[in-house]
Amino acid sequence: MVAPSPTKTLLWLVAGRSPQARAQAIESLLQQRPPQGKTTLLANSELFSVLSVEEQARVFDADQALKAQGIHLLRLAPGCACCSSKLMLSTHLGRTLRLNQPDWLILELDSQSHVAQVQALLNEPQWQPWFSEVLLKEGNDG
Repeated sequence: MVAPSPTKTLLWLVAGRSPQARAQAIESLLQQRPPQGKTTLLANSELFSVLSVEEQARVFDADQALKAQGIHLLRLAPGCACCSSKLMLSTHLGRTLRLNQPDWLILELDSQSHVAQVQALLNEPQWQPWFSEVLLKEGNDG
């Protein structure tokens, strides 16, 4: 992997049971992001499994609006980031950091059950030079 730039990435993990609540938490973070710098969103595609066709169309439109705002958006297949989707996460994360290191990176987890394991994964030696901090935001249903 190519060495990180001197400026490190602030990584937000978004966890929670409900895909809708996680989407709201992501929206809240995107509203707080710094106006300058690069933002990347690695969002879970699980949301599409609980939405009607009309709601899915609105999400696609919202995704296009994010891209128009300069937010690099990548939808990941659902799966546990520390178990079944670990290889996919590592691949996308490595590529994102190497090719277009963002100032802010938001990573949506498909649940709240393995947050500690994902944090441990992101604290492995190959990732440590890339991140300034790994913060957690929970999507709550209520």
